[in-house]
Amino acid sequence: MKNIRFGIILIAILGMLSCDQSPKIAGTAAAVTSGVPEESIYQSEGRWDNQFGDTLRLADLEGMIPVVSMVFTRCAFACPRTVGDMKAIEKQVPAGKKDQVIFVLVSFDTERDHTAELEQFARQMKLGDNWLILHGDEESVRELSMLLDVKYKKQENGNYTHSSSITLLDTRGAIVSRLDGLGADPAPILRKLEAL
Repeated sequence: MKNIRFGIILIAILGMLSCDQSPKIAGTAAAVTSGVPEESIYQSEGRWDNQFGDTLRLADLEGMIPVVSMVFTRCAFACPRTVGDMKAIEKQVPAGKKDQVIFVLVSFDTERDHTAELEQFARQMKLGDNWLILHGDEESVRELSMLLDVKYKKQENGNYTHSSSITLLDTRGAIVSRLDGLGADPAPILRKLEAL
């Protein structure tokens, strides 16, 4: 009887000790250590290639002010228009913030948009060094689209139907503001950006 009571007490103590430990959810421990907030898209563990041939994680943007949209390089209408909308924001970034703001395009097209295509798109769209175009695997793209609330669907011809939005993140990867649709007034994003 004493052995049974001792066993129950031991199990209860071990249970209490395990409740005091940090959760072991992927990405959480690192995020808590680095101070990234729970609602940050920097919690994502995906790896991305850019138009310069570099591989990075979204968390590598910490400290910058990202303006983000999802596109694909073979898009004939909506994506070039979104880039135009982002360029309009770029022209109006306050002088004191220009060094902090980075414009990020993330491709839906995991099969065709690799480094060479991203580089060509950057040249075609006349994007400066403060622009990143990212290509990732299907899981990373799907995860980011959910975090940014962007809908997309691959078509039989390999192109995509998708929602169009531009999202402003703070320096720690949390969503601050969002513009939905093409040709939306950038004033709300610019006000939030200036306040960061």
